[in-house]
Amino acid sequence: MSEHPTPDPPTSVPPHAGVGPDAAVTAASSGPPPPPPPTPPTQAGPPPPPSGPQGSPSGEPRPGLDGRERELAPAAVTSWRISVALSALVPTIVVVVLGFVLAQRWLPLLLPVVAGLLVLTIGVLPPVRYRRWRWQLTDLAVELRHGVLVHQQETVPYFRIQQIDINAGPVDRLLDLATLRVQTASASGSALLPGIAAADAPTVRAELLARAATAVAEHPGDLRDAV
Repeated sequence: MSEHPTPDPPTSVPPHAGVGPDAAVTAASSGPPPPPPPTPPTQAGPPPPPSGPQGSPSGEPRPGLDGRERELAPAAVTSWRISVALSALVPTIVVVVLGFVLAQRWLPLLLPVVAGLLVLTIGVLPPVRYRRWRWQLTDLAVELRHGVLVHQQETVPYFRIQQIDINAGPVDRLLDLATLRVQTASASGSALLPGIAAADAPTVRAELLARAATAVAEHPGDLRDAV
């Protein structure tokens, strides 16, 4: 009588079984691969703005020096009053002394006339002159408009500008003012832009010189014709 062999008991798989290179490959191949991480979009910066004739984007003037009409500094009124008073001081003294010496009987009429002229030239005319003064940087030229009784308008094309000086006398220095003298290649010779704040004068001068250089580079023949 034959005996059936007793099967061996199943061996248990240790907990760490199946962990290894082959098992990792099998586990990885059992499912779809994970999607790659998204690549952040590259943000290209805006292209540099085109340089215009005024050295700024699209040819527009620099901020603060655009084409709007401008006034002088308010301290220009005080400067003009002091300058007129100083220039009228000596003639007034001479007239009063001559009145006492030569025409005493006309002195009561002469003194009110002198006083009225002083009030007019020192007290009235400077504020009116200030309200009439305007300057403007256009696309082609700097324009100056001034005058009380006789209105004047000066147009200085940029391509005619040769030199710009900043002048400041004792009164202007006291009031932090300056005057720009624009030398031109024309029969008039120069144009004056008074009553500019001393802190702003170098900026205005640099802007005018930059526009003059650009205008000469773009239209060199105009400068030869002007000279």
